Amino acid sequence: MKIIVVYRSVLGTTKQYAKWLGEALQAEVATFNHIHDEELIYYDVVIITSGTYAGKMPLVGFLKKHWDILQHKKVIVMAVGIAPAEEVVSRESYKLIPVEIRSKVRYFKLPGNMFGLKPAGEPSKEKLEPVISYIQGFR
Repeated sequence: MKIIVVYRSVLGTTKQYAKWLGEALQAEVATFNHIHDEELIYYDVVIITSGTYAGKMPLVGFLKKHWDILQHKKVIVMAVGIAPAEEVVSRESYKLIPVEIRSKVRYFKLPGNMFGLKPAGEPSKEKLEPVISYIQGFR
């Protein structure tokens, strides 16, 4: 099973998660700007991750742009942010993913770090365990 982690990171935490996940799953890792439909077709599992900035997630645009290819794959979405998953702002940013896409992807929220602020918890490799377990479930 070929896996790729595609990410966009502004402050570095999302990039670190992408690298850790790539290592753990022996997956390719690429930024949003360096992956195209012609390459995505070769992967069975696509993990898309970005930070959450002022309630917006760049991964939503990536999902929409590449959905014609992605809809035929196992897609995991990881949102990284300082707001805990149960906070209203986290739930609202999740709802920015169109319903027709949201119903076909598996979503995870991971704690981020913004200039030392970490109210959702400390970013760490251990926070990726639910994602890794989920993916190993269909390997």
